[in-house]
Amino acid sequence: MDIPFARSMNDFAGEPNDIARLRGEREETGLPVYDLASANVNDAGIYFPEDILRDAVKHGLAQSKKYVPDSKGQLVARRAIADYYRDGISPDHILVTPGTSQSYLYLFKLLANPGDEILVPKPVYPLFEYIARLAEVTLTYYDLKVDDGKWVVDMDSIMRGITPRTRAITLISPHNPTGHVLSSDEARVIASLATIKKLPLIVDEVFCEFAYGDDDSSRDAIELPQRNEFKSCPLVFTLNGFSKMFALPGVKIGWIAISGNDDLVSRAVSALETIADTFLATSEPMQFTVPEIFEKGRDFLDYYRGEVGRRRQSARGLYSILPQGGFYGVRTIDGRDEHEFVLYALREFGVLLHPGYFFGVDDHAVVFSFLQKESVTDWSFLDV
Repeated sequence: MDIPFARSMNDFAGEPNDIARLRGEREETGLPVYDLASANVNDAGIYFPEDILRDAVKHGLAQSKKYVPDSKGQLVARRAIADYYRDGISPDHILVTPGTSQSYLYLFKLLANPGDEILVPKPVYPLFEYIARLAEVTLTYYDLKVDDGKWVVDMDSIMRGITPRTRAITLISPHNPTGHVLSSDEARVIASLATIKKLPLIVDEVFCEFAYGDDDSSRDAIELPQRNEFKSCPLVFTLNGFSKMFALPGVKIGWIAISGNDDLVSRAVSALETIADTFLATSEPMQFTVPEIFEKGRDFLDYYRGEVGRRRQSARGLYSILPQGGFYGVRTIDGRDEHEFVLYALREFGVLLHPGYFFGVDDHAVVFSFLQKESVTDWSFLDV
């Protein structure tokens, strides 16, 4: 029977590519696959303490026996998130979501009508394209480029990317996949631009606890410049969550913190509350775990941050530029076709990488996560 799928259904349907097929063939025949395309910290052997999580979930279940939803999120969760920022943000200006992807969908719907534009950095995580398609908005791009041996924001490309249909500028710091962290100068210029152009900022900080800057030896997170420089902007939406921060991707706790001009913040919060009320998608029991995870997870976060810093440092020779933050980095492979290179690494060494084009990296490059590095013993395929 031929079911007439809508155009959007056909847009999202897809067949496995030859990289996915080769991986499947290896796994079916029992050959190892070292998945460096994944930044899943649980796959990398890092887990939030089971006893703390078990007690927090038990408490959450007890507190949520009677279903009394709050479209912004339970107040106890929003208070704990506000306390995390320690800069006076009100719990009333926080919206709890089931993760950053849904936060983006809410914001794209809030800020843009169909056909309007959201400016995002390139390289870009491919999930953005699917979210934009669902929200019926158009993504436009500004560039991150390599300058003097480090990733920087191409400010000229931001200016070129702003059109009469631009509705927001998206910033990701630390950035996925380059590991770029906004500098104070970059944040200051972007803050001024957003104010002049009257554009909201969407600031993705999901890797905020893993921002190491230019210090090759540091394992301690640095203070992110945008937190100070963006305070004067008219409207800022800061995104974060527990998936990366506490190695808890399955808990599905994220949030949007709204700051800026009082009137604009009030209107944005009201509209977001209506959008969230349509779905009430965030688990009630999990929301009640938020204060306990923040409070009792501090020692784990210290260990976790240090462990990620150690793995980043041990992988420094594998990247063209040492990532300043996050879990990914980029390696150029001059003179090689990146797609064929990924197939070669998988076929001959069992190592799965991302081809650079997956993220829109213009140069011949591959992208991979340093979290899994220690599972690979032979790196000779990188000697190109």
